[in-house]
Amino acid sequence: MRYLTLFVAIIFFLLLIFYLIKAPKGEIIIEKEKKALLIRKETLYVEIADNPEERAIGLAFRKNLLPNEGMLFIFEKEGIYPFWMRNTFIPLDIAFISKDNIIIDIQRMTPLDDKKTYQPLKPFLYALEVNQGYFEEKGIKIGDTIYLKW
Repeated sequence: MRYLTLFVAIIFFLLLIFYLIKAPKGEIIIEKEKKALLIRKETLYVEIADNPEERAIGLAFRKNLLPNEGMLFIFEKEGIYPFWMRNTFIPLDIAFISKDNIIIDIQRMTPLDDKKTYQPLKPFLYALEVNQGYFEEKGIKIGDTIYLKW
């Protein structure tokens, strides 16, 4: 019995080593279902981060983000919550959105800068991260309304 346990442990260990050698290098991301939202007739598909763990990770460790995709952070109540770019490789812009779904601020964020935080002066309920330049390219600005399609 002792040899069987040892044999199983060795096989498990060898399979683990094989997996680690053959596993894809770089990011390992478990994508969530995407939801659609609309801003100025532009449809954007977003992952939802609506709990503390998901909001803390955000888009960290990702290597890319498709042009019409992003992440929508949903908070339990309006407030001023700081965002950072620790372990975030993608250049991003962030829109802070009021409880009335109005964009109250847009900021450009620097990849891998874990010293700077980003937050608006006014309370918000949602924050939307997209590829850097997306808002400018689509003509999206402060005062625009976000329409959640769910």
